[in-house]
Amino acid sequence: MTPLFDLKLIVISGKGGVGRTTVAAALARAAADAGKRVLLAASTTTERLGRMFGSEPVGTRIVTLAPGIDAVNMTPESALHEYGLLILRSELVTRALFENRAVRGFLGAVPGLDAYAILGKAWWHTTEQAGGRPRYDLVILDGPASGHATLMLRIPGAILAAMPKGPLAHDAHALQDLLHDPTRAALLIVTLAEELPARESVELATAARETLGLTLGPLVVNALPSDAPTTPPLGALLDRLPTLEVAGSDPALWATLRLAASAGAHRRLADTIVARLRRELGLPIVALPRLPTADLGPTAIAELATYFIPQRAP
Repeated sequence: MTPLFDLKLIVISGKGGVGRTTVAAALARAAADAGKRVLLAASTTTERLGRMFGSEPVGTRIVTLAPGIDAVNMTPESALHEYGLLILRSELVTRALFENRAVRGFLGAVPGLDAYAILGKAWWHTTEQAGGRPRYDLVILDGPASGHATLMLRIPGAILAAMPKGPLAHDAHALQDLLHDPTRAALLIVTLAEELPARESVELATAARETLGLTLGPLVVNALPSDAPTTPPLGALLDRLPTLEVAGSDPALWATLRLAASAGAHRRLADTIVARLRRELGLPIVALPRLPTADLGPTAIAELATYFIPQRAP
């Protein structure tokens, strides 16, 4: 497996709600800390990256979030416009074409075109030059959820099957070559240590390997519960809770102990799910801890980034 920071493109996917954007931000921070020039390409309408880096909101134009980290929040409309500008080389002609109602209606009816526009824009940034060298060492695509990601990653092959020649085929071929080169690209699956996300992760990994022929990066298990309630001294006490005398004790203390016992059971279940994922997928696992805040900022992202340092990955 090529080290993540040596790749050109990382596509991040997983079940909705598992924290794909958080993982993308932490991975970008880690890569930049390793000296890479990174573009964090989001494909979400909800803007969270600016807050995570303590910076301005990220729109459809590239902004700098931190030293070594640029970001853009892509939309199908903006991606198609940029593609048209590359082909037509005229802002006036591009606007006239894409603002035409008939053209917009036609493009909106093409299945998968919006997803292909997003993927194609991310690919183009891997080829972008600045000062005679690649503008970015690594592009991280914060991609859609599992089912949509599978559709998106199928499209270059479908274009080549339908239109093996022409300008569109040329770009689709270059994108397909990138996606299938294990030294340049990988799909990074994010999950939680819970049954439904884990099951969907296995399905996505199977489709990526057997149907799409893609290389997988390590499996990222996000928001892993703390293992503090399972440490031997506390675990032994919590295991005895049902047999201990409750009468006359402090109710607040017992409520706290019951909460700790529940947290310990949650962690043991999480460990079981992670062990099963390790067996079924055969992938290295990067486990990110659950942080005690829902409003992740630069400090939290920097902390999570340390888990992508190669020495820390189990």
